[in-house]
Amino acid sequence: MSSATSGPAQPLIIKLREIADAEQAHRARADAAVTEAERVLYEARQAQRVAVERHSAAAATVEAAEAYAAGLGTGAAQAGPDAEACGAAAPAEPPSAPSRSVGSLIVDVLELGQVTQLHVIYQGIRRLRPGTTNSSIRGSLTHLHQRGVVEIVSRGSYRLLKIPEDYQTHA
Repeated sequence: MSSATSGPAQPLIIKLREIADAEQAHRARADAAVTEAERVLYEARQAQRVAVERHSAAAATVEAAEAYAAGLGTGAAQAGPDAEACGAAAPAEPPSAPSRSVGSLIVDVLELGQVTQLHVIYQGIRRLRPGTTNSSIRGSLTHLHQRGVVEIVSRGSYRLLKIPEDYQTHA
């Protein structure tokens, strides 16, 4: 009796094993490349999160400075520095006070569990704080999404999942 690996089939079987070994080596290299790509992607996403947070903070600072500068040209600056010292009442800050973050304003606009379109969010934020940029609103939405506060239902549609712990009310 002859074995399956002897005789005329032997060279073919040897060649097939060489092909299988070469394909195993290709697979190992591909697996290593995927692992490296996933590592690079993870690092890029981390860098993106940091950039979004920094941009959101910078945009909020610019908005607060613009609102402050605009306030200097109105009642507070015209009343003069002695107005407060003399007991004159300072004008009450509206709920759109620059001290509240855009994220807190977004939470004001969204209803818990309800899907809201981006254009409705823009309108709601601008009612509370005129002049807020689309970029600032989107950056804050991204930040809220990363924190698990807001869900992106579909492109341009958001849902408030929970009230964040650091939420500032309008009071």
